[in-house]
Amino acid sequence: MEDDISKFIGEWENESGNVLVIQRKTDLSCSVSFFKGPKSEPVLRLYCGNSPSLEMDSYLTEHGETLQVELWEKEKGFSLDLTYEYAYEFDKVRRDSLVPALSRYAKDAFLDQYYHLFEPLEHYTKR
Repeated sequence: MEDDISKFIGEWENESGNVLVIQRKTDLSCSVSFFKGPKSEPVLRLYCGNSPSLEMDSYLTEHGETLQVELWEKEKGFSLDLTYEYAYEFDKVRRDSLVPALSRYAKDAFLDQYYHLFEPLEHYTKR
């Protein structure tokens, strides 16, 4: 799986100007920072003591195609799932992309009000 994580490493940007910076920690984990919009500032995560969206823990899933970013704590709150797509068919020039999805644990329903912090959920391509 060591090769699987390599494809996620780097700086990625979506059409709205949101940026993901992904750095390797181990063969199965990374540190992910999220920067929002044209000002490229980290998001203050109100639901976790206003901590900025910097150096968040992430883990490669079992099959190596998705990086799960913990937006709060492991098995609590939100996670951002980044699925690697080779020559992504919905990218105008079919570049390799990271396709995001937000999920949350059912018991944390109060988090619905914070989805907007990480939107829009557009695919990311390497800078």
